[in-house]
Amino acid sequence: MSNRLGELHVIPGLAPVSATGALYGDVINMESLLELEIDVLAGVVGTSQTITVEECDDVIPTTPTAIAYTYQKSSAVGTDTMGAVTLISGTAGTTMVAGTILRIFIQSADLSAGYPFVRVKCTSSGTCLIAAMYIARDRYPQEIPVSAIA
Repeated sequence: MSNRLGELHVIPGLAPVSATGALYGDVINMESLLELEIDVLAGVVGTSQTITVEECDDVIPTTPTAIAYTYQKSSAVGTDTMGAVTLISGTAGTTMVAGTILRIFIQSADLSAGYPFVRVKCTSSGTCLIAAMYIARDRYPQEIPVSAIA
């Protein structure tokens, strides 16, 4: 059976984890990707949870910087109905409530020169349960995609 969606490359971003403070998804190398969708699923969330995306100059990452991105949120808890596509500045991030989905869209061409890596970051002042899946469109699609995890 072939990949019916052709160019999509599914990458584990952040396994479901319960924590307080900052959680970071895997660092992804965008050099071989055209675009990346980060799907964040919120279970229990803390009192103040913010999702940001950081571009990075290397895989460590040594100098991560929050970037602007477009996103869609599920319009109600437990539904698959999405709201309008919205642009947000990098430093502001997006807040989530329990039982919602956040779809973040990143274009490789929008990253700063010398910053080919990205990761998702969740910051919570209380305990939260969160997971993230990365769905990429490869620049050069192959039947078996080259790993993008840095």
